[in-house]
Formats: sequence, structure tokens, C-alpha cells
Amino acid sequence: MPPNSRAWSKPGSKPKWRGCPLLPHANSGVLQIGDAAVPYLLRRSRRRRTLGLTVTAHEVRIHAPSWTPRAEIETYVRQQHDWLHRTWARMHAHVRQAESTPANELRYLGRRLKLDVRASLFHEIRRHGNTLRVYAPLDADAGELVRDWLIARAERLLAWRLARIARRLGRGPSRFALSDARTQWGSCTRRGHIRLNWRLVQAPLALIDYVAAHELAHLVHLDHSPRFWAVVAELCPDALARRAELRTMGNSLFLV
Repeated sequence: MPPNSRAWSKPGSKPKWRGCPLLPHANSGVLQIGDAAVPYLLRRSRRRRTLGLTVTAHEVRIHAPSWTPRAEIETYVRQQHDWLHRTWARMHAHVRQAESTPANELRYLGRRLKLDVRASLFHEIRRHGNTLRVYAPLDADAGELVRDWLIARAERLLAWRLARIARRLGRGPSRFALSDARTQWGSCTRRGHIRLNWRLVQAPLALIDYVAAHELAHLVHLDHSPRFWAVVAELCPDALARRAELRTMGNSLFLV
């Protein structure tokens, strides 16, 4: 998916009403986010029960139930200003990175691999040291082939790292699957289902292990309380450092 079509969504919630004029009385206009003047689009729906926000590379979309007073929508948007500011900046960091990232490289387990695409009658990908050689017909999408190669390796590698740390915890997920989320590295449900983002296969093993430890700790505490972080620390002693490193390189990993 091209960078300018990506979107982050803010989960819906029911804010406290504190009237504060912020938006023009129209369903579209310009919203001031930090120093940026960002177009917005207000969408009302009878099916919605909560307020929510979606940020794309071009605009902010405000989602609201059809019955919500205008003042309440304005208050909600004002309350989410810091989130909007961070997300808008992150979105455009993605766009800038996409424009500057060489098309002939990819990351794999923290290493940069050079792409070597060669014409062939059949699809095949082979790794030779720091080079990933892609054999494909001239009309094939080499980018999609590389993406499929990464996903295939992620399925085995992430399951292996998750199982490895689960043994230390003494319990494992009831189900494991890959995720294609655009904003989360992992998730854990109340039923013990864990999903890890396949894009993690681009990161060093230490960062993969941190995300695995984080989600496994949710099997013990399904929150982010001090008790939860204590379990994470047991599974991954330098979790905070790894978390910071993942945040630093996160934008580049989501470009794939």
C-alpha cells in the first residue's frame, strides 16, 4: 500500500462535554494541528455510538454519531489534539522516509539486504549473504514477491521466538497468528490469542523478543499496570531500552 494511503485510527470513546469552539460550522474545513493547517472532514452516522478520529496523509476524518451536538464534537477534537499532533507528524515522517528509502534495499532481522531482481520464467527468491536475489517474470511485481518472502519467514520465526519466551513464562497463547496492523506490533485477547505483526521480521531478534515478552505478559495481566511491567521485566530485563529502540526504527519498518 502506498504511503499516502495509510491511515491511523483513534479508538472511539465517550468524552466529557466541555463546550469549546474549535471547528467551523461545516462538515469540512481546516483544523490547526500544531503549526500545520490540516483539512478535516466530519462524517456523521446513525450506526456509530462513539466519537473517533482517523488521520491520513491528506486529512483528518472526524467520525460522530448523527445525534452528537456540535459542541461535544469540538470538545472531543480539542481533547485529542496531542494525539492528532503526534499522529500527523508520524504520518508525514512515513511519507518522507518512503520518498528517501532506496527501492533496492530491505531489512531482515536488523540487517540491510540489497535487492537483486533478475528476469526469469519462474518466481524464486534466494538469499546470498547480504543480497536477496529475486527471479521473476518481467511483468511480475517484485515488491509483492519480497513482501510474501518476508511474511513466510515471519510466520516461522515469530512463532519460534514466542514459544521460546513462553517456556520461560510457564504458559503460552491459546492461539498464535500474524498481524498486518498498521499501528500495533502485537495484541493479546482475553482468550489468550496472540498476534504479532509480520513486519517485526525486519527488526533485530532482541526487539522481536521484547514484543513477544510484552504480549505474553498480557496472559498474566491484561493491562499496563506496574504488575504487568514487572512480568515484562522478568522475561526481558532491558525491555525499556528495547522498547525505545523499536520506537526509533518503527517508522521505517512500517513502510513495507
